[in-house]
Amino acid sequence: MDIKIEAPQHGRQDQTKEFYTQKLNEKLGVYDFIKAIDVKIKTERGDREVSLQLKPEKGKMLFAKAKDKTENLAFNHALKSIKTQIEKYKEVHYHSPHLVRKDEWVTDKENK
Repeated sequence: MDIKIEAPQHGRQDQTKEFYTQKLNEKLGVYDFIKAIDVKIKTERGDREVSLQLKPEKGKMLFAKAKDKTENLAFNHALKSIKTQIEKYKEVHYHSPHLVRKDEWVTDKENK
């Protein structure tokens, strides 16, 4: 999973990238069909805004954005919203509400 973090107003870029990379791998790493995640963090009028954009293996991009007084709360709200979209995506593209992992995929060659 390729993770890109854009947080121009953060002074500690390395720590910010490390934190979000760890959190996203922890929360979304089980979804092997997610190929890329873009995270954008902004500060507007004292509120923090976090947006998440995911590129799944099939289908269209998934997007969620949340604002709150703290960056952590905004991130958690955006993450909750994107997880709902991931579950819907999974049901449509894999016809299963269960987690889809690479080791569970069955190819046509394995069926023969």
